Amino acid sequence: MKSLFFLFFYLVITTNVSLIGSTQITPLISNTTKKTCLFHYWTVYIYNGIKDPITVHVQSGDDDLGNHTLATNDNQNWSFCEGVTFKTLFYAHFYWNSKIAFFDVYTDHISDTYCTEREYRKPGRCFWLVTEDGFYVGDHVRPYTKLHDW
Repeated sequence: MKSLFFLFFYLVITTNVSLIGSTQITPLISNTTKKTCLFHYWTVYIYNGIKDPITVHVQSGDDDLGNHTLATNDNQNWSFCEGVTFKTLFYAHFYWNSKIAFFDVYTDHISDTYCTEREYRKPGRCFWLVTEDGFYVGDHVRPYTKLHDW
C-alpha cells in the first residue's frame, strides 16, 4: 500500500496536468483558463504580425499541439502547469512562404528573462510576436525583445 501511495505522489508531482477544473484568469484575454497547479501556471501566446498567413507547429516532450495556420493578427495560445523541476520546454516550427524557423518558445530561462514575473500561485504569461524581420518575445507590458531571425 505504501508503494502505491508513493507512486501516486510521484506521478502527481511530476505531471504537468491540472488537478482541478478551470476558472477565468482575466476578462482582457479571452479563452484563457486558470488551472490549479502544484507550481506555476503559464499561458504562451504566439501572434502573427505579418500580413500573410503563417503556420505554427508547437510541441513539447509530452504534447504535440499540431499545426495551426494564423491569419494576420491572429494568435495561438496554450496553457500548462510548470513541472516540479522547472525544466518545462515547448518548441515551435514556423512556416511563412518559403521561410522556416525552429526554436524554443518556452523554457525556464525565457520565462524568467522575458515574460511576466513568476509569482507563487499567480498565472504567468509569455507573448511572442512574429514579424517579417523576426521573432520578438515579451510580457505584453515592456518593449518586446527580438530573439530570432527568419
